[in-house]
Amino acid sequence: MAALRYGHHVAKISAAPRSADVKALTGRPVDRKAGESALRDLVVDFFAHNSADYDIRAQLCTDIDRMPVEDASVLWPEELSAHEVVAVLHLPAQDAYSDARRRYADDVLSFSPWHALEAHCPLGSIMRSRRAAYPASSDFRHRLNDVEPQEPSDIKELPA
Repeated sequence: MAALRYGHHVAKISAAPRSADVKALTGRPVDRKAGESALRDLVVDFFAHNSADYDIRAQLCTDIDRMPVEDASVLWPEELSAHEVVAVLHLPAQDAYSDARRRYADDVLSFSPWHALEAHCPLGSIMRSRRAAYPASSDFRHRLNDVEPQEPSDIKELPA
């Protein structure tokens, strides 16, 4: 987690399992023989039969010396600021890796933490480095794949 602006505050945002089925997977080892796509395969198998809920949490910075913004590797102490649930994300059971979704995610979509409202802008050195790196990677991938990038504005635009 790296820091970001949270309105008039600074926070780290995280997702934590809420559903019992997802919590039960926490800490479960993955077989070393499962291959390089083991995590993807486990996720695809899980969502083929299950939905999942996650708590979206904000942890506010209350002590800049013990909760640095510039060093994202430092975990912020819970005793200074507990994670507060600000939303619940529900993911329905689905074909999480259909061929159409894989192509759309790999070839069309891009991600940038800088694609945010000014009130939620990224903070810190790791986020500043991502400001240039993510668009450069996206531009290269779209040129290589000869695909125009798209930004969906509705969930209905995503392939099933």
